Amino acid sequence: MLTAKQNVERLYAGEMPEYLPIMGQGIINNVPVDGYRERGPLNQNGPDWFGVQWKWEPGEPAPMPSEDEIVLEDISEWQSVVKFPDLDAWDWEAAAVRDRIDSFDFENNLLYQMIHNGLFERLHELMGFENAMCSLLTDPEEISALLDRLAEYKCRLIDKLHEHYHPDVICYHDDWGTQRGLFFSPEIWRDLIKSPTKRIVDHVHSLGMKFDLHCCGDIRPLIPEIVHDLGVDSLNIQKLNDIPALKKLTGSKVVYNVFLDTQSLDVRWAGGVLTEEKLREEIRNEMLTLGQGGYYIPQLLLVRPEWVTWIMEEYEKVKGDIY
Repeated sequence: MLTAKQNVERLYAGEMPEYLPIMGQGIINNVPVDGYRERGPLNQNGPDWFGVQWKWEPGEPAPMPSEDEIVLEDISEWQSVVKFPDLDAWDWEAAAVRDRIDSFDFENNLLYQMIHNGLFERLHELMGFENAMCSLLTDPEEISALLDRLAEYKCRLIDKLHEHYHPDVICYHDDWGTQRGLFFSPEIWRDLIKSPTKRIVDHVHSLGMKFDLHCCGDIRPLIPEIVHDLGVDSLNIQKLNDIPALKKLTGSKVVYNVFLDTQSLDVRWAGGVLTEEKLREEIRNEMLTLGQGGYYIPQLLLVRPEWVTWIMEEYEKVKGDIY
């Protein structure tokens, strides 16, 4: 029987696994603590490397950028206003220690290193969401120039992570969708976001790492181009994208690293209409359904702590029954 790491490696090689893999066994999601400042200190309150202020409330899963203090009011002024961090001045050895890399078990696990704030996310963090969305329409040339510069920065950040963190997979965050569709038209994505993102994907591949795209929302119109043109290795997306239908389109070209349907489960659990027995049944059925045909990894991020034991018990029941 393959080890958990070898089993996950099969997926990324475009092969069928022996059994259903799961995030946390053979592939470990490492969320940056305070090694580098893509968000506020300790992933909570305060400024990031670009001067964006972040706010976090206890109990919330993640901080949010504050729109009370906008860094960039006018996109035409980005070259004089936006201050890029000096990555060479950062103590990367100490950063890797803060992010627990010295204790990571590379022998038995792939390191799946998260990088927040992709090109579109950084744009609206700098400008505020409404202003950023308007600028996509009114100033495409300035947007393109800024995103190209941001892509250059991301590639240099990835160089530092490759040297000091040694990840196997880069999980690159850039949310492009809402619950009902894209934030922008596919044409805007193609004209402004696709090319600089491709540059980042290619750079990750040039360093011998896999590229995982984390992208919230319904992004189905973009999936064929994300897979075939960008060449990503895996997609960290939500179940609402109709994973079985997408797998028929993409085959062995991409791994679907999918969040369990916690939105639906959490609402019903909070309302007192979801029992432990029903939760277990739905988790079990979700894994069995999405795992058909391979190229699927269930993701437990943002599940209620009391559910983890139940989910893992159901996983152990079904992991060998799918293939």
